[in-house]
Amino acid sequence: MPPSLHRLLFLVFFSFISFGYLVAQPSGSGDPELDSLSGYIQMKYGLDQDLFNGFQYYKRFSLYKGDPFFPDDVFYNGSVSIRGMQYDQIRLKYNCYSQDLILEYTDFQERYNQLRLNTNHIDSFQLGAWYFQKLSLSGDEPLFYQLISSASLTCYIHWKKDVHATSDDLQYSHEYTRALGTYYIAYKGDIQPFSNKKTFIYIFPESIQAEIKKYFRHQRLSFREAGPGDIQKMLDFINQLEEIPPEQ
Repeated sequence: MPPSLHRLLFLVFFSFISFGYLVAQPSGSGDPELDSLSGYIQMKYGLDQDLFNGFQYYKRFSLYKGDPFFPDDVFYNGSVSIRGMQYDQIRLKYNCYSQDLILEYTDFQERYNQLRLNTNHIDSFQLGAWYFQKLSLSGDEPLFYQLISSASLTCYIHWKKDVHATSDDLQYSHEYTRALGTYYIAYKGDIQPFSNKKTFIYIFPESIQAEIKKYFRHQRLSFREAGPGDIQKMLDFINQLEEIPPEQ
């Protein structure tokens, strides 16, 4: 187990997600397995004075078709910053329906477990090559945004999945939608929102708008269906256009 994961587990209490209260206390949670794991962590790493809540993660909504994760329902090699402390070499996946970050780890019996980290204390995280940061861009409460950059351009995307009821499906009662993005772009010192191709193109000078339109047409790019790779390629293309100034 990497040292950074030791430190991260060392900082975490476990609780049942369905009940919403702490169960991993220094003694007597009522669950022998949780008591054993809690005791193991305390025995190995001691009792930290800066503990914050974490939650044992259990899969919910088994009758739901699809999954709530972004980009995929897999654990990525990544990192997380919690209240300014960086933890590297850990395995994470992002539930963009509930906006939770899930940590995968092995316990002292080498069994795989999943922990839902307390999002209130997360500053940023990395999933493979993709970086996310908690920001308040709309003036509302802070949300997790994926940052995709190409030289002087940075796109901020808040990904969200919803749930819809199914019809005429005997196996599933509901299904998850595709991940939909709320978009902003940093250009010439300003961070501006956009929601479709038209509002995006008008952010840029008229002299390069025709080239951007042509790119959308040739690539058949739609922001409702675009993934991180599509956004990265688009920014790389726009950044090559001569009107985009280099970053000072």
